[in-house]
Amino acid sequence: MVKPLAGTVVVFLVVALSYVEKLGLVREMIYSIFRAFVQLSIIGFVLQVIFTRDNAVWIVLAYRFMVTVAGYTAGQRATHVPRGKYVAGASIVAGTSITMFLLLVMRVFPFTTRYIIPAAGMMVGNSMTVTGITMKRLRDDIRTQMNLVG
Repeated sequence: MVKPLAGTVVVFLVVALSYVEKLGLVREMIYSIFRAFVQLSIIGFVLQVIFTRDNAVWIVLAYRFMVTVAGYTAGQRATHVPRGKYVAGASIVAGTSITMFLLLVMRVFPFTTRYIIPAAGMMVGNSMTVTGITMKRLRDDIRTQMNLVG
């Protein structure tokens, strides 16, 4: 419990520093800390259920949930891209499902919750980041070079 306690102390030091420096971020920081605590607690309970069940249905449901949230989040980052959430979701599904399929076919790891959920989570998270940045960058490049396009 030393590391979580140390992390919590650092977070509250940042909040205190924001208050002392009158940055006006204390309320937003406390809200973010509370929201993160609630979200991580919920995810912890959900993962506990998934890991205790350890069957294909729960693995697929968890993967679909991760992809849905990642597609929504990446689409939010590119608000000016038409149907951005759907494009992001389809991109994430295409990239991660092909990769996961190949990893399973080549028997890199077995189809169990212990291996699939963390690997899929890492792939979906990285795909979300790349997709969001790519969509935003593409839209910004088109906007700045509109005179060359039209």
